[in-house]
Amino acid sequence: MPQPADAAIHLIDMIYGSLFGECSWQGFLDAVAKTSPDGKAALHYHDLASPVAHVPYISGFTKDEVDQFSNHFASVNPWIPRMGLVPVGRGLCGEDIFARKNLVKTEFYNDWLKRQAGCETSIGVSIIREEARTFILSTATSSSDPERNRKAAERYTLLAPHLKRAFDFIRKRDLLAPDNQALRTLFDSIGAGLIYVSDKRKVRWSNRTAENIIAAGFPFRVAADGRISIRCQKSAAAFEWLASRHDGQRGPYTAIVQGDGKEGSYRLTIVRLQSSAFTEFLEGPTVAVIAEPIVAAPLKDRQNALMETSKLTVTEIKVALSVASGNTPREVATAYQISYETVRTHLRNIYSKLGVNSQVALAALLLGS
Repeated sequence: MPQPADAAIHLIDMIYGSLFGECSWQGFLDAVAKTSPDGKAALHYHDLASPVAHVPYISGFTKDEVDQFSNHFASVNPWIPRMGLVPVGRGLCGEDIFARKNLVKTEFYNDWLKRQAGCETSIGVSIIREEARTFILSTATSSSDPERNRKAAERYTLLAPHLKRAFDFIRKRDLLAPDNQALRTLFDSIGAGLIYVSDKRKVRWSNRTAENIIAAGFPFRVAADGRISIRCQKSAAAFEWLASRHDGQRGPYTAIVQGDGKEGSYRLTIVRLQSSAFTEFLEGPTVAVIAEPIVAAPLKDRQNALMETSKLTVTEIKVALSVASGNTPREVATAYQISYETVRTHLRNIYSKLGVNSQVALAALLLGS
């Protein structure tokens, strides 16, 4: 049986492929469902303040099963109220949240999970948690084998950080809007550079932000012959490995690349995109390089006025925009070469001055149109 890490590599490729438009979220979810016996998968979110579940993407479930779940059985699902108590990013079996001996006595199990869906349990992971709202990837399965389900949960743990990274990129749009064709433009809208590179290290495509980053010469530059070079030894080595025509493990690479005061700092993500074997044979692999500025982008007039009226300091302005743009407090600390606790102190002050209480609310206030 494939180990969780081995089985996850293909799914991780599909996450980034879905983000970049190389494949679809539906295709990713279909592949997830196939990893468990009689698997039926869903990407869904739940608001504890509402009895209605939202299930934008499904694989294996019928429309009637989803409608029944959304309109009634989500409200009596014994797993949902306990999701707020489990760690975000950790794959879990249903039995880890609610004992099976109690599950089989519930209306949810007897009238929906077992009778309608034909399943025994579910395996899932909380990807994002925003106050009372939790975004979840889960698969209902007919397997009641604890060991097999535990290995599936381990696979979900491996997928979780990559799903969060993908959803962080598209959080300003409808998260899972079907047939969304504007994802490349999205990178420009959040100030992130995106480059597609061939196995010859030559740029195949770049967005406007990436072209500006190339012109500045950091954290990567492009020579006259179109070949890209990365100004970070470890990142350059990871890029060389991912761009080569090898068949070994090729998981994504992420790192913070620090420049001097003028150059700023970037979070680089390098990922080899999924392609058909025939396409890779003819054209070689395609690698995507993403560069996200950790240091806040220049203020717009509206943002500048907001900051002035709110009495934020210069450092608080930078921290606020960096965090609102999707960087974690630890990444901001690394980029500014200050301690994590200092960043947390700045955030508390920012939240107080702006009247918000979460990173999500901060992003909506500063980045909303």
